[in-house]
Amino acid sequence: MGLGHHVKPVPKSMGFGVLVMVALIVGCGKKEESAIPSVTQTANDAAADQTETVAAKPTTGISLAGRTNSGYAIQRVSAVRIGNQPGSDRMVFEFNDAGLPEWEVKYVDQPLLDCGSGESVSVGGDAWLQITFRGAQAHTEAGEESGGPRRQVINQKMLHELVRTCDFEGEVTWVAGVVRPSGYTAQVFAEPSRLVIDVSH
Repeated sequence: MGLGHHVKPVPKSMGFGVLVMVALIVGCGKKEESAIPSVTQTANDAAADQTETVAAKPTTGISLAGRTNSGYAIQRVSAVRIGNQPGSDRMVFEFNDAGLPEWEVKYVDQPLLDCGSGESVSVGGDAWLQITFRGAQAHTEAGEESGGPRRQVINQKMLHELVRTCDFEGEVTWVAGVVRPSGYTAQVFAEPSRLVIDVSH
């Protein structure tokens, strides 16, 4: 609170009514809200040793969370979408079952390698944001790609290209080529289960 602001105590006679009103307001909110209280974001600055559990706060450090898809050994990526939001470019990674596998988002340096062959992979841009899912696959049991093409040329304000560099032994990784290492947010949504990443302009 800023200086000059005072909080008046709520009379006991009003306490119950206030609680009921708050409960009603919460119950009437939208069904789909960000659901990532377990996300850890590490700031990439002088306070790099501090972590936060606050969702949707831009960072250039590492964001990660453990699996929330109990009962599924391997979860399949069902769609990958690119879009725009006011002030940011958006990537959406959607999965076929409830919850998400373990995931991690971070900026990485060159060289970028294919996890299966070990060969170098080119990704357009001057900075590279890596998105990794563990306990996942981006193909069907018949071997067909389930998360869209391996390489997508985007050419948006921040996002230039999105390339899948891994779909091997339960690990799936994409690398997004961006203009610069801008702050991003990582949020989890349900119905359908998806990780949404917004890269700030």
